[in-house]
Amino acid sequence: MSGKAGVRIGELLVSAGLLTRNALEQALQEQETLGGRLGEILVRRGCIHEHELTQILSNRASVAWVSLGYVEFTRELLSLVPPELAQELNLIPVFFRIERTKEKILYVAVDDPTNFSAMEKVAQHTGMHVRPLLAPASEIRRAVRHYYFGEDPRE
Repeated sequence: MSGKAGVRIGELLVSAGLLTRNALEQALQEQETLGGRLGEILVRRGCIHEHELTQILSNRASVAWVSLGYVEFTRELLSLVPPELAQELNLIPVFFRIERTKEKILYVAVDDPTNFSAMEKVAQHTGMHVRPLLAPASEIRRAVRHYYFGEDPRE
């Protein structure tokens, strides 16, 4: 998140009492110098916890958030999105349903619900409508490594 979008998320964090004005200014300076997303900079600097960022982003984007520790990742669910695509896009399928109209909807955990090209890639691959659910980026990476590649989730 750069420019105005970054300032808005920063202001939301300050207003919520999760971030000091000074910490925001320092992070914005780092973002201007090095680039990157403001939220990731704040988490990396230890100014906020990743879950706090996820909740603020969820409210701002009006997208529900999900804690991946409570999701049952079945083989059927995971088979909908290939491992390489999940890793490339940093997303993981959470659940799917079939509407009364027979429309298939796949919900995926993402760290950026505004990444419409990622949703489109998954939709093209699955033939389903894809809806985002927000989750911390590190949780998604861990879940992808664990459920698709068999790595220890604590690493």
